[in-house]
Amino acid sequence: MIYVFVFLYCIFNNAIYSPDSASYLNATIYRSPGYPIFVRVFSIIFQQYFDFFIVSAQCLLGLFAVHTLVIKTSKVLHLSFVLKLVFVLLLVFPFFPPLWVANNICSEGLSYPLYLFFLAFSLDFLFNNTSKSLLILSVSYILLVLTRGQFIVLTIIFTAIYILKNKHIVLKPTIIKKVIVLLLLPFAVSLLDKTYHKAKDGLFIATPFTYINASASALYVSKTSDKMLLKNTDDQLIFDDCYAFISENKWLMSSKERSSFSAYYKHFHDNLGRICNYTLHDRGTAYYVNKNQTIVDARYHIEKSSKRMLPVLIKSNFNNWIKLFYSNLVHGFKSQIILFLLIGTFIISFIKSLKSTNNNTLIIFYLTSLILSNALIVAFASHSIMRYLFYNYSLFFIIAILIYKYIRDVKNN
Repeated sequence: MIYVFVFLYCIFNNAIYSPDSASYLNATIYRSPGYPIFVRVFSIIFQQYFDFFIVSAQCLLGLFAVHTLVIKTSKVLHLSFVLKLVFVLLLVFPFFPPLWVANNICSEGLSYPLYLFFLAFSLDFLFNNTSKSLLILSVSYILLVLTRGQFIVLTIIFTAIYILKNKHIVLKPTIIKKVIVLLLLPFAVSLLDKTYHKAKDGLFIATPFTYINASASALYVSKTSDKMLLKNTDDQLIFDDCYAFISENKWLMSSKERSSFSAYYKHFHDNLGRICNYTLHDRGTAYYVNKNQTIVDARYHIEKSSKRMLPVLIKSNFNNWIKLFYSNLVHGFKSQIILFLLIGTFIISFIKSLKSTNNNTLIIFYLTSLILSNALIVAFASHSIMRYLFYNYSLFFIIAILIYKYIRDVKNN
């Protein structure tokens, strides 16, 4: 009944074209291949009915993923009907405002279901160790990372959990083979990503935008003398131009004295898009276009420039950068207390997992690892907004249940 209500709610609301939608529909070079290919197939097949069918497809795929995760999780954790119901409600929250994952023509419409599939079959593989689960886990991971690169570390985290689960038999050939398969998945993703760009853009490169995004915070805390630390002439000229532009618009940290780093972070948070997209990305691309490069080559070279500038600017302004990074991280959790509780749970569950074979502590360690790793990646590469963090909201509920069960079992024993 819940699924029917969610589906009807989504299809009776219009498709949403957000500022990012055009870049996916036009398959620009700085977009990973997953979602542009997905929407291109629907636009070719359904044409003027594209909006209705893309919303329907994203909703149905998302609901199927929700149902799959609930079923797999229930089998592992033996959830009661009430707990399953609450879990379902938490998982369908992103289908409603403000996220609208099924209606928005953005990568979340595909990445959210794929993330849930990865979670479902990673749990299934962890406890049932079947080849089928490994296959589905691998496919969902590859498609997920080809849609949103922020999840590249998932297979590394899961491999560590899998080894921990099988620590007593880790040297068995069957376990070693599966570990190798898991560790090869990021390389498969990289090869597919580069092959896509070679076929579409003529360059055998990874999707360029990661370092442009990450450089925004480094630019925000930079100072004019940092130009002299850059070795590449192009990088110096681009930095000079970008620094002057954001300084003129008062988007620099040094533009105004503020009362706390939370206030500095809010200023950065509000202006990240301007620093990243309108400054480094647009002006850097224009710089290389003016050097008679094609738009594709220019997009690639501003990514390379950003990659070179990033460590230099961070090192030169490390104290301010790390404080900004920490404020960014805290903002994602809304409270330092929640962050510290999660880190404490992560550490304790890791120690318990090393010493025992308790499944509950292992799953707690796995889920806290997923939450913290994603939060750290987002805080490093962008600003901590719901759009990048919502994937793991429902996991807090599962962690709470597992902690309760663990405490109950300890008391009973």
